[in-house]
Amino acid sequence: MTLGWRVFLLAVWAVTSNCSAGQSSPSRRTAPPTQSSASMGAHSTHLDFDSIIAQGESVYLRGSFDTAQLLWIGVLDRIRTTHDSAREARVLTWLGLTAYRRGDYSRARALGEQALALKLRARLRGDLSRSYNALGLLAWNEGRLSDATTSLELAAETARAAGDEAGLAKAANNLALVHIELGEFVEARSGFLQTRASAARLKDPRIEGGALTNLGMLDVQLGDPRAAIASLTEARRLYRSINYETGEQNALGQLGTAYDALGEPRLALAALDSALGIARKEGLKQEEASNLELIAGVYRQAGDFRRALDLYQQANTLNGELGLVVERGANLRSVAEIHAALGRSDLAQEFATRALRLHRRVGARLQELRDNLLLADLAATVGAAEVASAHLRAATILAAMIDARGPRAEVALGRAAILVRQGHGRAALRSLAGAEAEIALGDYATVSQAATLRARAYLQIPRLDSAARSAQAAVAAVERVRGNFGSGFLRSSYGADKSAIYADLIDVLLRVGRSAEAFEVADRARSRVLLEHLGAASDVLRLPVSAAGAFAEGELLLRRIDTLTSRLDALEATPRAERDSALMGQMKALGAELVRARGDYENGLVRAVELDAPGATLLGGRQVSALEIQRALGSGEVVLEYFVTSRRVVVFVVNRDSVRSVSVPIPLEDLGRRVRLARDLIAQPSGRLEAYSEVLSGLYDVLVAPVERTGALMGARRLVLVPHSVLAYLPFAALRRSSDDHYLMQDYVLLHLPSAAALPTLRHHESSGGEQSSGAPLVFVPFPDALPGSELEGRAFRRAASGAEARRGSHATELEFRSALGGGSLIHVATHGVMNSRNSLFSRIELTPGSGEPWDDGRLEVHELLRLRIRSPLVFLSGCETGVGAAWSNQFARGEDYATLAQAFLYAGASNVMATLWRIEDKGAAAFAQRFYTHLRGQAPVDALAAGQRDLLQTVEYAAPFYWAAYQLSGAGQSVFDSHTAKAVSVQ
Repeated sequence: MTLGWRVFLLAVWAVTSNCSAGQSSPSRRTAPPTQSSASMGAHSTHLDFDSIIAQGESVYLRGSFDTAQLLWIGVLDRIRTTHDSAREARVLTWLGLTAYRRGDYSRARALGEQALALKLRARLRGDLSRSYNALGLLAWNEGRLSDATTSLELAAETARAAGDEAGLAKAANNLALVHIELGEFVEARSGFLQTRASAARLKDPRIEGGALTNLGMLDVQLGDPRAAIASLTEARRLYRSINYETGEQNALGQLGTAYDALGEPRLALAALDSALGIARKEGLKQEEASNLELIAGVYRQAGDFRRALDLYQQANTLNGELGLVVERGANLRSVAEIHAALGRSDLAQEFATRALRLHRRVGARLQELRDNLLLADLAATVGAAEVASAHLRAATILAAMIDARGPRAEVALGRAAILVRQGHGRAALRSLAGAEAEIALGDYATVSQAATLRARAYLQIPRLDSAARSAQAAVAAVERVRGNFGSGFLRSSYGADKSAIYADLIDVLLRVGRSAEAFEVADRARSRVLLEHLGAASDVLRLPVSAAGAFAEGELLLRRIDTLTSRLDALEATPRAERDSALMGQMKALGAELVRARGDYENGLVRAVELDAPGATLLGGRQVSALEIQRALGSGEVVLEYFVTSRRVVVFVVNRDSVRSVSVPIPLEDLGRRVRLARDLIAQPSGRLEAYSEVLSGLYDVLVAPVERTGALMGARRLVLVPHSVLAYLPFAALRRSSDDHYLMQDYVLLHLPSAAALPTLRHHESSGGEQSSGAPLVFVPFPDALPGSELEGRAFRRAASGAEARRGSHATELEFRSALGGGSLIHVATHGVMNSRNSLFSRIELTPGSGEPWDDGRLEVHELLRLRIRSPLVFLSGCETGVGAAWSNQFARGEDYATLAQAFLYAGASNVMATLWRIEDKGAAAFAQRFYTHLRGQAPVDALAAGQRDLLQTVEYAAPFYWAAYQLSGAGQSVFDSHTAKAVSVQ
């Protein structure tokens, strides 16, 4: 868990509400007045103390920690001369909070324990809850979860005994923070909800705002940022009502992370920038640094490395002022990783070395170990073998000093990675064998990394059968991991991306002549996009009991496995000499629980497939054999599935009789540049043939001509295209053969699929009486003013489709669209499509908001589609880049956004989905719609698409690829009308 995550949590400190100025507490009660002048003087002194303490509290709550500390230190000695234990304890508690704010946890703990001892001696039972709360939170911050639980349970117990509902609310909130660390998310949510309810009864907006902020944080952590926004917006309203800017800063920080998870970087940056402004205004230096780091992360994700580097530098300056040495070093290592990604090995080495010096200075051994591993990897990259060996030796010594499983495994993996890079396969295998026990107890990411390195090592020997077995084990492990793969070190040190792991197995299988198996592996890699994000399908999203729902439950269990692994790692970090029988018993119990959780998870994957085999297939959760795919192909149909690696493109060519492959050497960077150039040249109406013909011909020569030369496309009429990576953005229809100047769509009908495995399921659905058009064709035009061209499309659709009806403006609501999808109508919707490359579950189709409820708010998102039962034979998504979105601009290589949108519609029951790769000029879009729906009367959608494109090519006005190459059809590709419904579309 990162520092930034913690900084934006709202731990409800025991003294924050009840001990602020103007509020009473048992520790602040003064003695009743008497006639004695001495008593009068003592009473006056106590009032003076209370005034100074309250002034410090008020200053503290405004964020002026230094001023508050000076006030309290000044009054503490005077209080001690009066032997006033209650007030002394109160000041000590506040000083402990100040030490916490400075990151001096050891001093905060010492002060807190002093305050507790005073309260126990003076029998100040009403104040005990506050001290237990503070000490519990310190333990939570230090990762002492068992101690934290004990202290916070005592806080709840003493608050209950004193009738202190506010104290109970705070204890519930803070125990919920511990539950999050333990992976107990249901219990955490319950605690935050309890805190919020109590705070509402107490009319305490500060505590209620804290609970709402934490609920928002939990939703973000569980992958439901949409739900988080509502909680965080309400928290901000509460904070503003009491002018509590420190709390609003925390809520804005979480709001930034929510928008970032939603793939809304502009909104994320706006929220984080506002949080940054408040932190600077209030003098919250640690929060300012964390905001800068979060903003840097957004820019780093977007590929704006220069701005990210500048922000990390600003954050590091603040960390230096605060004395946060470990954080400074971690930031420097992030900077080193950016420079390494940019190919600046000298700068990467410089910053990693600075990180190492800082961590070594303060004895942060685990960070120092990771710095050494990164430096070793950087040295090996530039061929400095001796330097790499020296850093590896240093990391090995540190791992022995830490004496824990995790560090030992990291060192073994790092050493093996470097040895494989140097071509020393046998030595790499020995390194991995020496750490086999540590690796086996690690998480799935560690297991997959080790298996990947073994496969590459066996290839170097060479032992191909062993390499194949290891590569299969790596893929099996990574398919259980999904999502973010491995630790930051693993990702940066040896490029641990899932695509490379699949590529290793494909390479080995092709070497040993197992082409069909290699094709199956490539297709599995392509079809699991939605599964990577089903962690977002928590109970809040309420997925039905289906493949999606079962996989979502599995994702929550996977999070539990990750948490158990982290807890076991933390316990194993205790030196062996300090491990007592209780700790050993706890480690044993955790290990057993981890084994059970993994078993439950893996059995759950099997149950998910059995529960809904077709649904599991469309989500990528069930393996489909090459033979099943071949049997689903019709006469004249050929599958071309592309798998892009860093150095080449592998094209799998599958027809009813064979599976073969063609390998084309081309670096990913070169391919990406060509695809980007082709799109940029075509996706504008003023583009001229001579400007883009060479680029399109060059891509044809790379992607299609090598297959044609093998003879595999002889007699082929229809190509089923399964693109990968950057090729998801390529308008295949416009690829141009230089020998006869034919575009690809002139010679072949083109059908796109998110994975070849989907084809048998889709074709079986139709052949067994699947959906046929049963309702009147419907066109949705939600934004006629903002998108004037959508009106033209609507009119063209109604001219071509007999009996068609229109829903425009305020009538084109999400609820109406949902109803149409379930009613079996052919649907054309001309609107915006917003793709989310960060979390595909939140890609969406925009409609008119209706009631404002989640099912009618105008944002039909992918996770909502997964819950629908769609009966439409064809859904035509005509809009601004409904086929591609944010990934085009900032994560070009990802290439999964369009596949996910189509996949979701198909999973929910649509037979065919049409989408566009760019926004078409108004009249051109209307012209294409007219021709497409005219041809659809007697042809399958995929054939009507080709016919419509060929029609436009013959015109003078719309012959340029800009007007017709953006359209892509996914699905079964077969007829949407049976004999008794064919009259639904006719020429007017």
